[in-house]
Amino acid sequence: MLIHALRGIHMKSRIGISKITAGGTGLVVLALVLAGCGSSAKNSVAPTPSTAKAAASAATKTATAQAAAAKTPCEEAAPVAASPGEVGAGGGGSQAVKNSAAVEAEEHGGRGPVPQLPLTKAEQATLASQLAAARSVVTEYPTVKQAVAAGYMMTTVYVPCIGAHYTNISFALHFDPAHPSELLYAGTSLDSKLVGLSYLVWHSNGPPPGFAGPNDRWHQHNANGGLCIKGGVVVGGEDSTRQQCAAEGGRKTLLTDVWMVHAWIAPTITCTWGVFSGECPNLGGKLGGTASDGPYPSKLS
Repeated sequence: MLIHALRGIHMKSRIGISKITAGGTGLVVLALVLAGCGSSAKNSVAPTPSTAKAAASAATKTATAQAAAAKTPCEEAAPVAASPGEVGAGGGGSQAVKNSAAVEAEEHGGRGPVPQLPLTKAEQATLASQLAAARSVVTEYPTVKQAVAAGYMMTTVYVPCIGAHYTNISFALHFDPAHPSELLYAGTSLDSKLVGLSYLVWHSNGPPPGFAGPNDRWHQHNANGGLCIKGGVVVGGEDSTRQQCAAEGGRKTLLTDVWMVHAWIAPTITCTWGVFSGECPNLGGKLGGTASDGPYPSKLS
């Protein structure tokens, strides 16, 4: 029963039923229409010193306002945040959030980096050893091809902010830095590059012991009845209703004792929200496509 429940559950849970299907077809492209303004040089008049100063001041104010309103590629490509558990301090996404409206309400203001807490010397030493073990995975599974050959199965299409998920449920029974139960890729073709790791672990009575120190923020996907799962693939997010999920042939599934944490340690991308952040703002791209798709592509190395 545990194995059946765990298969293919981790996903950015803000994908609606109408946006993704189990076969990866019928995807809705998430895009924002950015409006720009400009002026023609034709018939222009040379400005006086006073008008030039005023124009410069206005331009400075405009540039400042635009900078303040600027969004990361992740936020542009996926303007709605992930589940309540995946953003902010983690640990959320609980059954207490009972409906899709509450899911949306819980998400506002929660996405972004989490302040890093200091570590003791002992924690620093242990964490360094754990991250070294995790980085060995990066060289072992550089592309989807190696993951599939090792028994990982695709459980989500590519999703901006968190990648395409490939899951090996045999590693989900305990936390082991060298054996993540999920690998995150920049797409779903065999040559898609690894962008991060995800540790999906079954553990009762709260999150499992993970990376040393207090900065590995574990999260869950149990809000509004959980994710919609069909045949081991997530076909709807926490905001989907049971009726919507049933229409897709899936089933809303609570994963009460299932916890997840990401580790953005692949050299292909630097995650500016932190190594253990629930989302990576540098992962743009297109839902159901790749990290490199426009209009907000990621800059992969």
